[in-house]
This record gives sequence, C-alpha cells and structure tokens, in this order.
Amino acid sequence: MIPYSAKFSNSTISTSLTSSYSHYSKPQDSESSSNPKTSRLHYLIPASLPNLHFCYNLVSSAVNRYPVPTLLGWHGADEFDAANTHLAKLRAMERYFNSLRSAEDDDLAIIVDGYDILIQLPPEIMVERYFQIAERADAQLASRFGVSVDELHKRGLRQTIFLGPDKICWPIDPLAPRCWVAPESPIPPSAWGPNKEHWEIIHSDPRWLNSGTIMGPIGDLRKYIAATMDEITATHDPAYEFRESDQYYLSNVWGRQEYWRSRVMKGRAPAGPPGRIIPVKNSPFQKTEYHVAIEYESALFQTKAGYEPYFGYLQFNESDLTARLTADILQEGSAFEPSAIEMPENVATSLSKLYDAIPEAHPGSTSEDWLSVVQLGVNFITNHIYGLWHCTGPKEFVGIEYPTLWFYPFVKSLLKAAVKASQAGEPLTQKLIDGRKWVPKSYYPVSADLNDEFGGVWTDLNNEFVPWRDLCEPHNEVLFQGEEKGSELHLGSL
Repeated sequence: MIPYSAKFSNSTISTSLTSSYSHYSKPQDSESSSNPKTSRLHYLIPASLPNLHFCYNLVSSAVNRYPVPTLLGWHGADEFDAANTHLAKLRAMERYFNSLRSAEDDDLAIIVDGYDILIQLPPEIMVERYFQIAERADAQLASRFGVSVDELHKRGLRQTIFLGPDKICWPIDPLAPRCWVAPESPIPPSAWGPNKEHWEIIHSDPRWLNSGTIMGPIGDLRKYIAATMDEITATHDPAYEFRESDQYYLSNVWGRQEYWRSRVMKGRAPAGPPGRIIPVKNSPFQKTEYHVAIEYESALFQTKAGYEPYFGYLQFNESDLTARLTADILQEGSAFEPSAIEMPENVATSLSKLYDAIPEAHPGSTSEDWLSVVQLGVNFITNHIYGLWHCTGPKEFVGIEYPTLWFYPFVKSLLKAAVKASQAGEPLTQKLIDGRKWVPKSYYPVSADLNDEFGGVWTDLNNEFVPWRDLCEPHNEVLFQGEEKGSELHLGSL
C-alpha cells in the first residue's frame, strides 16, 4: 500500500499559513513589500464558566504562546447562556466578528470548544500550515471539478475556512444534505484498513464536518456565521431533538454549499440515496458559497472519536529527528513495513525556542537533547505531528491525555515565560508567512492590578481581563503536578 503520507508528508508541511477592545493590537494598513503588512491571529474560546477542563485548554494554549484567549459568551445570559443552548456559541461568535473593523478581515482566527481541547504546537506552526493546507485544498477542489485553480477562483470558489474532520455525520440523518452530499476526502480508502464487511467508525472516511475546531479569515468567518444564523431563523424546529446543536446548522450551510458547487461546476446535482433531501435555495439569488472546507489531514486538528487506532505518541530518536512507526495499525502482517516519520524543521525550531526559554526548569539539558526523547502526538496515516487534539466523545480522556503532552513537566515555568514574552510584545513569528508579519490579537496586561504571573484571559463581557488566580488557581495542584514532581526528583538526586 502506498501510504497517504507519500502525497501529504510532514516535509511538505514544513517547507511550504480598530476594535473596541483596548488590549488588542491596532489594525495595520497594507504596506509595501519592503515594509510588509502586519496581520493578527485571534484565539477565541466560546466558554461561559471555568472548570478543570477549561484550564487544561488554557494551559496548553498559553505554554505554546498563543495569543491571550478571548472568551466568547463569558457569563452569558438568556440566548447567550451556553448552559442552556449550544447556539449561544454561534451568537457570541457573531457578536464578536461584528465588533471588528473591516481592516481586520484578513486576520486569522482559531476558534475552539472550551472544555475538550489540548494544544500541542505553537501558533506559528498553525499559521504556516493554514496557508499550505489552503493551497492544497484549492488544488484538490479544482481537480474535483476538472478546472484549473485560476478558473476555480474566477468562478468564486476557494477553500479558506477549515473545520475539524469527523468520521461520522452528526446529527445522523443519511437523507440530509450535510450527510449525503459530503465529498470524499483525498485520503485513500485503504488508509483506514481492509475490514469493510461491517461498518465501523474507525474504518470510515473523515469526510464530515466537526464544529469544535475552526480556523479561517475574519471576513469569511463573519459571512459564514451570518449565513448560519439565517439558517437557524429559517429552519429552527422546536420539536427537533438537535435543534440547539451548533454543528447541525453549520453543517447544513456547508452541505448546501457542496450541493450547489456540484450543480454550478458540473451542471448536475451529485448522486445520492433514494428519498434524499435536496437543499433548495430560499430564493434564486441566495448565496451558497462560503469557502468552507474540512481539514482532512489532521495537520491542524486531530479529533479523537474514530481515530483511536490512528494516532499516538512517538519519540523522534533516530538520526535527523526521525521516528519509527513500528505498530502494524492496519494489521498487514508479513506485508507490514515500519515507516519513518521526520520531525519538520519548523516544529523542532519552535519547540526548541520554548524549551530553551526555561533553562531553570531542566538544568543540564539542552533542546537538542530533549527533542530526541520527547514524545509528540502523531497522526499515523498522514504522518503529521498535529497542532491540537480535540476530545470528541467521553470527556474524561482530556485529563488522561494532559500528562502525556510535551509541556507537562514544565507548566509553571512555561506559563511565567509566556506572560513575560507577551508583555514584552513578542510577535507570533520571526519570519514572513503569506508575505505578512504575524502578531497576537491580544496580549497580557502589564498593570499591577491585572497582572498575574500565570496569565489569564480577556472576555467579551465588558472587555474584562480575568487573571489566572480567578480562573484556574483552584486546580494548580493538578495542572502543575508534572513540574512539582520533577522538582522533587531533582532535589532528591542532589
């Protein structure tokens, strides 16, 4: 079998993505090539209240030096109360995007669920990969319709908003467009194993949309969310079991897009099951193209449910920071050959920078030593060291996964270093990506009354900063256990 990674390898990834809030960086106008434009990355978390699972998310983003999160729907009431409806997430997103100036439309946003996300890689990797993935996705879409990428763009089609992949269409309804219209992923079916006699989620193609992880430009996201709110207004059924599911409505808009893409580009509707529902337009002029795509490769987003045999942790302990995948995950038997997976140079550089910033936490160890022994989460099919992990399914696995991540032995030190770097105005990247400088949308405050050595968050509730002590301090023992134990072992060896 030719591995999927032969087409989309990690080496490909590594070589080729004035609001009213005073803590945000100011929008910059387009500049000349000698003075490139500056763009921002927004890190947005729809969340109403803190708990341990939220703090896992916060730790993982902060130690990787993400922009300080903005919490959407914080202490939301009525229609913004996430405890009562998942649609509060969409309403809070719409409110946030509508608060931004058009000068920020080319900024990028990463939006993640609040209580089941663990970040593995720094944001500069996510931004760089975003543009590489978008370029490949446009090429795949053009190939699907038998046109050039230039022609695709002239027809108004492109892929700019990426959501996580699901191996099941949820809510399940085989006749709904969001389920039957979904195109196949570019991953060969054989990648998921030969056993197709009985349908199982682990053997299915990751061709459906998961709304828990999203990345795309502010301008396009604003339009997509507005269309989704229109979909809610037009179709909300008080008797429907999943009437409050944000994924249901976001997927419906995407399903309509995919159906009309085929109608427009191929001149005919895609085939589907008998009795299928056709996503008709509300009017002949209704827009259906929102540039929405699925991040099939799990380079950005690794969902858990259905992927359990296909991801895990590897040490890159061979020459040139190479790992050896020795598990016969497809049960090929005597035909199985272990594959080599090389750590991309940009991943090694980014993680080394974070490790070298806290020498007091690992005396006597260099980043060169550490990179060859640290374990990193890898998708075994695409060979990507994934950017973040999304715990679809039972949420108790978040706490189980947290101690396996690279930063667990150094959380306290990494948090302190991240706060100082942010307060000093550190950019997200040292190199141009898409011809632009990239900086955080938001920074940690320096005022004495708000400052906290472990950080905190901004919220959309009256532009409020909430310090770590008011969010996660009750969970410090659990969150900092890796470094505390390491310190005890070090002292014991003296």
